[in-house]
Amino acid sequence: MLQPVPTDPQPAGDQVDARAQRQAPKPPPPALDQAWRAGRKLSEARRQRGWTLDEVADRIRVRKEFLEALEEMNVKLLPGKAYALAFLRSYARELGIEEKAIVDQFQDECALTRDDAPKPAIRTPSSRPKQRPPWAAAAVLVLIAAGFVGWRALESQLRAESEQQVAVTADPGSVGSTQASTAPAPQRVVEIRALSDAWLEARGPDGTVFLSRNLRAGDVYRPDPSPGWTLHARDGGAFELYVNGATAGLLGTAGMPVLGRSIDEIQPLTQAQAGNSRS
Repeated sequence: MLQPVPTDPQPAGDQVDARAQRQAPKPPPPALDQAWRAGRKLSEARRQRGWTLDEVADRIRVRKEFLEALEEMNVKLLPGKAYALAFLRSYARELGIEEKAIVDQFQDECALTRDDAPKPAIRTPSSRPKQRPPWAAAAVLVLIAAGFVGWRALESQLRAESEQQVAVTADPGSVGSTQASTAPAPQRVVEIRALSDAWLEARGPDGTVFLSRNLRAGDVYRPDPSPGWTLHARDGGAFELYVNGATAGLLGTAGMPVLGRSIDEIQPLTQAQAGNSRS
């Protein structure tokens, strides 16, 4: 009795495409400038591959608007940190870019919290603040109001005495000195000017990071001159300080990192110090 001879099954279309992709030569990595920002590296690598955003979105199954947000480095349009980093790794892998380097650069330039950054302290039940009695808030408001009224009364009394002294005294020099002593002090303005492309970070008194990114040569950053602010940089010689338009020297030693220099201690240089600094 004749039996049918088994034949080899024909590979499906998807299997043939997958096999062809594995056998295809891997393209060389894109030529990228290390000075570029992370978003520009993504867009330039995609253009060198000759792909559109729609094509990349179809290849890695990521929505086009998320890829645009990655290239524009607009974290507000991304769904969240975990999803954003997953999309970024898939995008970099498809473009042939080193994943870890581009992820670290993206997080530094977009001020995203790094996985290796110190985590905030977790409050335990034992450290929970005690509830204050309901009358405590009212007592505090009463004390504040009483202090304000007393301060206003003292200020009015001092102003009346000052006006009386000015009326009795006819010496113009004494009048000018009185006006000069009562003139308000000028506001302190601190500026950090980048002399070259370098990274700078500014933190508030409680450790809050208000700036953490690379500044380009010529960029100017004006931090809050309130007490307790600190500056951090990888190259202290890449930034020059100014106070109310007068030079205050470099942020630190050229080629050396700066860790936590207080804004409070930044003062303008004298003419002799400024000349030595430039020389």
